[in-house]
Amino acid sequence: MSLFYNFVIITVIACAVLAVFFSFLLRNRLSNMHSMVLSMAMGMNVGLVTGVLFGSIYQGNLYYSTILSIAIGSLAGLACGLSLGLLPIIEGFMSGLMGGMMGAMLGDMITKEQADVLINILLTLTICSLLLFLVLPSSQSKESPIENRSWFLKPILTFSLIITFLYFGNQLEKNSGISKPESSTGTSHEKHENHSGTSSNKSTEITINVNSSTFSYTPSKIIVKKNQPVILTLKNNDFIEHDIEIKQIQIQSETTHNHSEHSHGMADFHLHAKEKGSNVINFTPLKEGVYKFYCTIPGHAENGMIGELVVQE
Repeated sequence: MSLFYNFVIITVIACAVLAVFFSFLLRNRLSNMHSMVLSMAMGMNVGLVTGVLFGSIYQGNLYYSTILSIAIGSLAGLACGLSLGLLPIIEGFMSGLMGGMMGAMLGDMITKEQADVLINILLTLTICSLLLFLVLPSSQSKESPIENRSWFLKPILTFSLIITFLYFGNQLEKNSGISKPESSTGTSHEKHENHSGTSSNKSTEITINVNSSTFSYTPSKIIVKKNQPVILTLKNNDFIEHDIEIKQIQIQSETTHNHSEHSHGMADFHLHAKEKGSNVINFTPLKEGVYKFYCTIPGHAENGMIGELVVQE
């Protein structure tokens, strides 16, 4: 898990703990309506943040990410309303459950970059929810409107501090020294060098890497020779499962345990790899052409997990 994701989890836990503390400290100064609003806001925001977070981390495993996020969201809402009364408890629990479900579904459907943007927005709302504990009790008083014209400096300063805090969290990922996956150009160059020394009676060995959390293959374009055996390895560097499928390609397959039970002719080519695993298939292309390959897991091809297999004469 990246440093940024750890930063998000720690921040969410800190917000939940502070919300429980404030709700206990101010329980006698809050009306029933205010108590319900506070528990709902905290449960919903925590559920959404953790839902998008775990949906992004465990893409392809919506059940697991949903269970985690609704458990954390509903627990945060319940804990916030625990000292405020029965209605806030119910409101917080149900809001956390709903936020967790919606966040997990959203995180599972979007890319990592899009998820990071949403997480920052939702995390800002979660932190701002704590400010309601300071605003709502004072709204019970009968005092006249604020006469000091510099009152707007407080929200501006507070918002600036929140933005600075989140900016620091985002910089953790950039300063961690984590290298990005190799570009398809460099890998493709190595591939061509490997092909140049391969004779026609030997198998061509190709490895396609699935880059972690980026929805991409490296290389995304591979070139093979007609009637020359190919040993294709799908190496999955991600934390969720991925696969490769090609519709109606004419091949002779020598592998019968990777969902490719056909021996030759026009058929669907399919190779699957579990999280942090790999799988291999041996085949011989029988007809030249350009064939599109993609990941069949819902939402993955739409987010960029596609490539081309070129069979040359």
